[in-house]
Amino acid sequence: MGKLEVIFTIRLAFPLLAMWRVVPPAVIQFAETGNTVRLEAPECIPAREPSVLEGFEQMTLHVERECTDEQGRDTSENNFERLHINHDAARAFWQLFEAIREAALRLNNTVFMYPVVPSENLRLNPLVRGCESEWIYNGESLEKTKTGKGIPTIQIEDDWWAAAVKRLGEENPVPVYTRFALDAIYFAEHDPPRGIIMACAAWENALRYYLANVASRRDPAYLLASKLVGIPRLYEFATTARGGLLFYDWIDKATGFERVALESFRQRMEKLGRVRNKLLHAGEMKVSEMAATDHALAVLSAIDWLFAIP
Repeated sequence: MGKLEVIFTIRLAFPLLAMWRVVPPAVIQFAETGNTVRLEAPECIPAREPSVLEGFEQMTLHVERECTDEQGRDTSENNFERLHINHDAARAFWQLFEAIREAALRLNNTVFMYPVVPSENLRLNPLVRGCESEWIYNGESLEKTKTGKGIPTIQIEDDWWAAAVKRLGEENPVPVYTRFALDAIYFAEHDPPRGIIMACAAWENALRYYLANVASRRDPAYLLASKLVGIPRLYEFATTARGGLLFYDWIDKATGFERVALESFRQRMEKLGRVRNKLLHAGEMKVSEMAATDHALAVLSAIDWLFAIP
């Protein structure tokens, strides 16, 4: 058995406002994987030139473990994942900032607005601007990698601008349920559990609005139905008003890939409530980015179907 150490050097995506004394590192042990993560306090270290690591203060994370010679000398991405190196480094990173933010609330009654999300990949965490890692086995440096992250941009195309101008000119802002669904897609990448919660909020809000403002025009009883508790009850009345189960008329007319996609979305919607309930009642649940994104896209399609004229 030998000692493996992977050192992550991180450039933060936001500037740090702090006065540092000499402080001990944070140490988190993950018994289920055998990894120990040591996180040093951020330092104001000017970026080397040239450097792909752009950003603000620098943090250093050490992931240490015992392993076999075969594991220790295998620097492949598959072995990286098998040993949960990046996963545990990412977990320790966001848990540290979550604990710092909670401490600020308890000790100073302050809640900071920088994003703290349970990302399982350091490179995808919105607090990380750039990252490099060094794989060291029994004191020998075997591999170094560097990863930068592009600056988020705002893209506007001519037809997008025209559509937005038209919508606002008609005094028809984007409805709340659509905003929630768009937020669900955003959070699906950075915080999949929160993406599921937002997807459920979007669907419930859309069902209530549909019953109260569309279906009630035909039958005032739907206004009372809009106040019922729970998505299943709301969905039951909405499908009665809409004329059938989710996507029923779209699926009948669809062929090929479109039909497969709609049937997949229907299955996602059927599972959405159960996924949300497990998440809320169990306190924490593993939800992949892809699954959360698929649920959010299914909700967007379901909303379009709900308000489409049969």
